[in-house]
Amino acid sequence: MRKLKLKASDFITFLVIFILVTSIFGLYANRTDNKQQAPEVSFFYDDVAFYEQSDGFFGIYLMRSDGQVQPISFRIDPRTMNDIALEPHLNKKIRNATKIYTAYNPNLDISYAKVAIAVGEVTRLLPIITVNRAVSKGVFSEDSDPINPDIPIRTCDDATLEYPLILFDIGDENKVNSDGYCISVIGKDEDDLIRSADRLGYSFVGIN
Repeated sequence: MRKLKLKASDFITFLVIFILVTSIFGLYANRTDNKQQAPEVSFFYDDVAFYEQSDGFFGIYLMRSDGQVQPISFRIDPRTMNDIALEPHLNKKIRNATKIYTAYNPNLDISYAKVAIAVGEVTRLLPIITVNRAVSKGVFSEDSDPINPDIPIRTCDDATLEYPLILFDIGDENKVNSDGYCISVIGKDEDDLIRSADRLGYSFVGIN
């Protein structure tokens, strides 16, 4: 019986084929795993697919103007926000801004850690939804006590097309409205302020 002799070139060819086959199999297996791991749509709201996340947040996938898909999470269930009065088309107030001021009163007897959360819920979206990818600058709506010279004072009277202002405040109802280029985000307490901020965030991405 003749023995089969493998040349070095034959061995290299076999090795290349083996690597190609195993690579293709790995890609297929990985694609199958990814399909299995893809989140299932939890519900639709305003014709948008929502995904309930393990951390209790509610996620969507936003198509940006550059064609990229941006995942975004919100704190409140959109199905529970109808009690927050919302003025329509507020995104037009900031769309052409070059910088956006976010203001609050530093003298209120509230948890400013929660105010910071409310502000963050809105400011994270600003570079995505504005033409000039505007970022925010934090300011006070009145002087603190004692005065902090490093933080400027801005009020709704200072808001313009180029430099609009978003004011976070505590009031007697949960609502989001505007006066000129000043948008007011109002909650009955700090937790409701976060809900109102999320309500504004939803409207910024077209979910009303």
